[in-house]
Amino acid sequence: MKPFGYLLIAILCTFCVYDTTAQTKNNPWTASFGTNVINNPVRDLPGEEGRFKTWNWNAGGFRLSVGHIITNRLYFEGVASLNTVTDNYKTYADDKHTYASIDGMFKYHVTRGLFSLDPYVTLGGGYTWLDTSNRNLRTVGSPTINGGVGVNFWLSSSFGFTAQTQYKYALETYGLKHFQHSAGITYRFGEKDSDNDGINDNEDKCPDLFGMIETGGCPDRDGDGVIDSEDLCPDDFGPPHLSGCPDRDGDGTPDKYDLCPDEPGAIDDDGCPRRDSDNDGVDDRFDKCPLVPGPRENSGCPDPEQQARAEAAAKLKQQIERDNEIKNAVVSELAKLAKLVTFDNGKITLTAEATVALDEVAEIMIIQKFMKFHVAGHTDNTGNKAKNLMLSEQRASAVRDYLLFKGLEANRITSQGYGQDNPIADNSTAAGRLKNRRIEIFVVN
Repeated sequence: MKPFGYLLIAILCTFCVYDTTAQTKNNPWTASFGTNVINNPVRDLPGEEGRFKTWNWNAGGFRLSVGHIITNRLYFEGVASLNTVTDNYKTYADDKHTYASIDGMFKYHVTRGLFSLDPYVTLGGGYTWLDTSNRNLRTVGSPTINGGVGVNFWLSSSFGFTAQTQYKYALETYGLKHFQHSAGITYRFGEKDSDNDGINDNEDKCPDLFGMIETGGCPDRDGDGVIDSEDLCPDDFGPPHLSGCPDRDGDGTPDKYDLCPDEPGAIDDDGCPRRDSDNDGVDDRFDKCPLVPGPRENSGCPDPEQQARAEAAAKLKQQIERDNEIKNAVVSELAKLAKLVTFDNGKITLTAEATVALDEVAEIMIIQKFMKFHVAGHTDNTGNKAKNLMLSEQRASAVRDYLLFKGLEANRITSQGYGQDNPIADNSTAAGRLKNRRIEIFVVN
């Protein structure tokens, strides 16, 4: 082997030593070994175009790599390759020129290396040597920029096959620009990873459950950054400060515990806006007596005595309201009927029209057993004042007597004459005097 071949062996030994010491670190490593092919150089050496064959492979050649994880998808890999390139020149026909390279590259794994099919892309650089003359021992070398794609086929969590192709661009004009294809076996090693999630057991918070590096190796089904074992809503995305539960209305109460998930409310009110119709401090949703104030310990209801008093007061109030309505209706009806009670001029005898009206008055009074009444008689100012007072008294008494005759109890009705002292119209006109000669009937309780 040529002198630079010994250099290559020394470099490989360096890799082995580095690997031996690195295996003690708490990080996963990869190593691969296989064959490689130098494919169709894009450009031969200057002045020697067409000198080399398109496909070049040597059974004794190899490709050896050692890689180390940087992040959950990114690896750095060191590679050493050995092969031969066959000469086409007649002078050196079929002569095989030794090819060697040492490269470093970053590998980005699309699937993080966690599935059987594990594609990746590469980018890096290195240095390539080619012994171009077996006679003169002339060796040319050039730094290269490398890029390519590859795929691993994992048969188990640690062992599989690998295939890769790279294009190597020589930075020197005399360098060889070419493709390098390789295939072989690959092996992952380092600390134990029971769940095959790419995180070693002694760093994995959930060593028996497949998880993400971002969550310390624990599963997180909804991807919200809260691991399932601590996530109160493991299937619904939610912020960490709410233990991974969503909060649609943003009121700080997770939807899972929010009785009003679409209406903002205080946490103390189970996420619902407060409604307290009776202002007793108990929300209507929990107040068994929402319209009657009561202590919280009694579910918003008053104690039995308070409740009884409140109910009695409410009933009394309702009764009074009903009584007032009835009283107002009776007063209104009696006022209408009283206007129909008339007398002949200067007389106290009821007219036929008056008796018809008083019959209706009597019916109302008899029905309203708890009411008492007062009949007031009035005259105009025609004639003697004393005589008018007596006339009004007699007319009021005549109305009372008629009502008693119709069956009304004597203790429920009184009568009195007021003469000409309380006019309701102008006595200087006939129409006014007619209005002033009147009977009025009042409800007195």
